[in-house]
Amino acid sequence: MKTLLKFFVVSALIVLAASCSDKDEFAGPNGPEAADTRATVNLGLPGGTDNVDNDGNVTVSRNIHLTYGNTYILHNYFRIQSGYTITIDAGVTIKGEKQGQTNDDIVTGTLVIERGAQINAVGTSSSPIVFTSNQSTPASGDWGGVVLLGKADANISATGGAQPSGTDGLGFIEGLPTPNNTGRYGNGDLPAGSYNSDNSGTMQYVRIEYAGHVIGTDNELNGLTMGGVGNGTTLDHIMVSYGYDDAFEFFGGCVNAKYLIANQNMDDDFDTDQGYSGKIQFGISRKTPGQSIVGQPINGFESNGDSDDSYTSSMTDGTFSNITVIGPIYPSSTSVLANYRYGALIRDDSHLNIFNSIIAGYPYAQVYFENPGDFDNLLSIEGTTLVYPTFNSFSSDSTNATGFSSVSGNECLNASIAGTNYTLPTLPMRTGLLLSAWNTSSAPSFVARVEKSSDFSNSLLDDDTDFDWDEVDFRGAFGNSSDSNNANWHITDNWVSW
Repeated sequence: MKTLLKFFVVSALIVLAASCSDKDEFAGPNGPEAADTRATVNLGLPGGTDNVDNDGNVTVSRNIHLTYGNTYILHNYFRIQSGYTITIDAGVTIKGEKQGQTNDDIVTGTLVIERGAQINAVGTSSSPIVFTSNQSTPASGDWGGVVLLGKADANISATGGAQPSGTDGLGFIEGLPTPNNTGRYGNGDLPAGSYNSDNSGTMQYVRIEYAGHVIGTDNELNGLTMGGVGNGTTLDHIMVSYGYDDAFEFFGGCVNAKYLIANQNMDDDFDTDQGYSGKIQFGISRKTPGQSIVGQPINGFESNGDSDDSYTSSMTDGTFSNITVIGPIYPSSTSVLANYRYGALIRDDSHLNIFNSIIAGYPYAQVYFENPGDFDNLLSIEGTTLVYPTFNSFSSDSTNATGFSSVSGNECLNASIAGTNYTLPTLPMRTGLLLSAWNTSSAPSFVARVEKSSDFSNSLLDDDTDFDWDEVDFRGAFGNSSDSNNANWHITDNWVSW
């Protein structure tokens, strides 16, 4: 009897120790059958396994496995070093801690995959991996988000960026101060050669919520920040919600992706800079009328050629197809917050290409070119529907590009909103979407009411060695609910949370 009692006491102490320690990432179970041994595991606290310097940089020089059943609390700048991998099981929740929450939270909790390191975060549609806030009442900007850094090309000069590197083609990622030889992306300091097939790992069926951290102007972390990420990396089924800055920002690199959702983020949703040249198919950018926004102008897409920071002629040249952009003006709107601007803002000689997409509901224009002449010479927009709203005394326009509607299936449409020949279905009918796409009290549905035809004949949509375009017969993120080509893109699955 005494031996048996002693066994239970010791066992209880072991479980208690596992719940308090930041030293044992392996303490949790491998599946729901072992849920009785769940632990809360801290990552990145001073005095733990990994060194934390005075600036909050956590040097992680080991492989880490975050196992199902545990909840992980992420503290400080948790930096996975070159040559090491962080593996995260399906169903794991990682909660980012707020800067100053305790004396040990020197900076905001942020997961950084350094150049040469990898992340292996493979969730499932029913058991996603969730990155979220550790606050009882979460808010945008509670923590820093996920940062992926790689060796692919980045068109940034030695003097460009928030923290100039002193070397052409090499950047220090913005939003992370005092890099101390970390936070590098690009290949300007590496031996001559091609690094565009660089692999930063895999992220599938992942949600990122309440992230983003702003140090100063043009010096911010986003939901998912990517610097120089190569096309050997796998990204699909990723949702970023309620971020304080951008949802997805690409600083150079050529990483490809499918099935990306940006939901109610406070700045831009798809931001491309510094020569980004990847390919993305199937995405949603969604703003709502009452959501919070930051001070600067807010867009769906923002693309910068960075002619002021570049050192080569390779400007931003990303290609997007089948994107649905829902702006802040809804069918029942009568006004919009002043900081909202464009469905897609294309600046600085960017070559951003958009195909087979739907953009609606932005107050100034749905597609706006800083230099309208660039449209004819540098980029392609084809098979894209722009629906611009007009209400009361406010009037928008679809685009400032001449001849837009005459290019391969593009259309510019007007949708009268409340106060001007108002009928509720007007905006949905113009886009081809169901009225439920504008739901705010329940989950929206972006399935098409009427499929608008697509066109994949442009050479930019040819399959190549690193990306296969799905040649669907609809524009926007979804076709009709009975469309067989829509079967692998389930908006109602567990990995999505509105």
